[in-house]
Amino acid sequence: MDIWNWVEKLQDDLGEAGQPQSAQLLTRLTDDVCELRMDRVDALLPEARALGKTLGNPWLEVFVGHWEMRNRVGNRVEGESALGDAVALFERAHRADTAECPQSVCVTQDLAACYGNIDGPGWVPERVEVCEETLSRVDPSWACFQCLSCEKADALLDDGRADEALTYLDVQAATVLAHGGTVYDSFPETRIKILLASGRAAEALALIEQREGEVAAEGNYEPANCTVPRRLSKAWALAQLGRDEEALASLVPFGQLSPNYRRMWAHVVALLVRASPERNSWDLGSRLNATLAHFSDVGAHRFVIEIAGLCVEMALQRGAGWVARRHLALARRHLGQLRQDRGAARQVADMAARIDAAPAAAALPVPAAELLDWLAAQGEANQSRDPEREAEWLLQGVAERPDDAALVDTAASALSACGAEDDAIALLWAFVERHPEEDAQPAYSLMRLLTQRGDEAGLLRLVRHYEVTVPVFALWCQAQLARRLSDWAALEQAVTALLALSPGSHGARGMLASSYLVAKRFEEAAQHYRHLTEVLEEPRSAHWDHMTAASAARDWPAVRHSAAAIGMELESTDGPVEENFGWVIIRCMDGGEPIEYYARRTGPVTARIIENAPANRTQRVDDWVVFDAELVHPAPEDEAEREHFMPTYAAVHTLESGGYAASWLIDGVDPGEAAWNAFTEAVEARGWKLWKHSRDDYQLTDPDTEGGHLPGVLFTLAQPKDQPPLALHRFLVEATAAWTHPMCWLRLAEACNQDAQRHLEAIERYGL
Repeated sequence: MDIWNWVEKLQDDLGEAGQPQSAQLLTRLTDDVCELRMDRVDALLPEARALGKTLGNPWLEVFVGHWEMRNRVGNRVEGESALGDAVALFERAHRADTAECPQSVCVTQDLAACYGNIDGPGWVPERVEVCEETLSRVDPSWACFQCLSCEKADALLDDGRADEALTYLDVQAATVLAHGGTVYDSFPETRIKILLASGRAAEALALIEQREGEVAAEGNYEPANCTVPRRLSKAWALAQLGRDEEALASLVPFGQLSPNYRRMWAHVVALLVRASPERNSWDLGSRLNATLAHFSDVGAHRFVIEIAGLCVEMALQRGAGWVARRHLALARRHLGQLRQDRGAARQVADMAARIDAAPAAAALPVPAAELLDWLAAQGEANQSRDPEREAEWLLQGVAERPDDAALVDTAASALSACGAEDDAIALLWAFVERHPEEDAQPAYSLMRLLTQRGDEAGLLRLVRHYEVTVPVFALWCQAQLARRLSDWAALEQAVTALLALSPGSHGARGMLASSYLVAKRFEEAAQHYRHLTEVLEEPRSAHWDHMTAASAARDWPAVRHSAAAIGMELESTDGPVEENFGWVIIRCMDGGEPIEYYARRTGPVTARIIENAPANRTQRVDDWVVFDAELVHPAPEDEAEREHFMPTYAAVHTLESGGYAASWLIDGVDPGEAAWNAFTEAVEARGWKLWKHSRDDYQLTDPDTEGGHLPGVLFTLAQPKDQPPLALHRFLVEATAAWTHPMCWLRLAEACNQDAQRHLEAIERYGL
């Protein structure tokens, strides 16, 4: 049974009903889950849920719910935080109107995985039972048979029955083959996980390398949820075998990890720093602290205790006793949340014993009043600072001098840098509450931390604390809160009142100007930015912002004024600024998702997009846009790399629409240079837009050709909105009639109610 058949049929129906965007939505949802793009999944879910309600399709409701759980329970390792929703989805999936939906089986896996995240060993019997009950109703040739089998094997591993889990996987794999099915990646990946957890690194590495060879031979694309765990598993196996340099080469950077892979990452780095303590830095500690904080927030209780044990060991190795004590306190909080102890209390007791046996904290190297100067001098001499090491001294200093604003603020900064943000905020609140009539630096640091974490209640508390004694600061907090809520009217009110009390507050004026820019009140934004260019000591940045607002307002004399002020020469002296400034990339937002396009820069902060949008995306080709001058991606430090660097800027406003309809995708064998040049000239003569998306090494398969491969070309065409797609279809038929190999434009043909057979045959023949 193909459990995706009904989904593909639904997508076809949506396409035929003129809703290709809705059809594409489901593909984007599943792709983003598999590519570990968690935030994009969050952005798509409201639209996906709404689609299910609009269509009145209960199966679609279960399908979307399952993929939401794959993102939450799978990618984010949610435990207690997802349990209520996982149980509700399980119950929904087993009602009469959805019981036959193939994804109702998948929802069983979601629930079992959620219990595993909360307390895997504590929920073993229930996890095994729910898997076995569902497996008894599932045909072994179905893919979900393998998912559930792996879920049960994982439960056996949590129960300390690794050998039994391996044997079970062998039996299940044989059952799949006996029923005509194909064994997928999940079985070898689960086997690798069990071997690594059992210390059988050599066997695991052999299996990993075997799978790498198979993937290379197949040449198929693999999503991130296949490549990332394999790389991490290889790193763990190599680290267990003492092959540290190879392990480091295979280790996935922390910034590229979704939470479900941070647990394995922690085990790998724990082995690596055990062998080489010089790798054990405060920065590593902050990343591990972020991992612990996430597991704590989502209620993955046993994972907290497991990773805390590794973190305590590494913190003590670094001499960071205060960090180790924080980890111990967190582990103790989660110990009481476990369903069964299963050795957890002993683990926590071992952590406490290690901490008790560690040397006491070092005394202050100088008197507390001299500490900040001493630390600054040490940092300059060493050309680096270690906030984790400094924090312990700073906290001792604060204990002696609790009203020293600079000392408190620096201590909070060190704590925050190490991931101890709650401690930093508590320290700052204590100072602020003792000084209700003083908006010293700790108050501003507190406002910044509360804003960063989106603590609206905390910001409101800060407003009330200062609104009588220091109204200017209270208004600052109100403005930050309004910006957090995207309440531009409230922001304008707060900042206007602030400027009335403190006209020289340049930061407040800049905030007001930026809010006007977001609200598309461009002339007002330009006025405030112009003011900043006249009063700031270093006005260059303000000039760039002024040019953005002035360009959006079409105030070209103002643009020329700021351009001249920063030394930028323009060829024209009046009228719109539209010159040739070379190539840039413009980032646009489409349905909450960023998409980047090649463009020609036409002025200091304007560009014309020249790349067609992908099919089923909002068309942007030939749009004349204003962009923010701040780079989306910083320029590389390496000079050679910088020579090939193309800057990317975020679009702010569209001055003029290009007026083109959605793109149509054409794919097939490259017809050769002469035919291609003639084709592009004919397209340009009609005023249409062509963009070649394929690279020069794009290859297609062809069983009728010697060697089996041919060079391919993948491109899109876009027409002006007032021209019918049928005209483009007829042009393609005529223009490509003499080409040796037929091209495919299936979606265009379908949209024009033309015969799709030739396109389906091209897809089949060339593997399009």
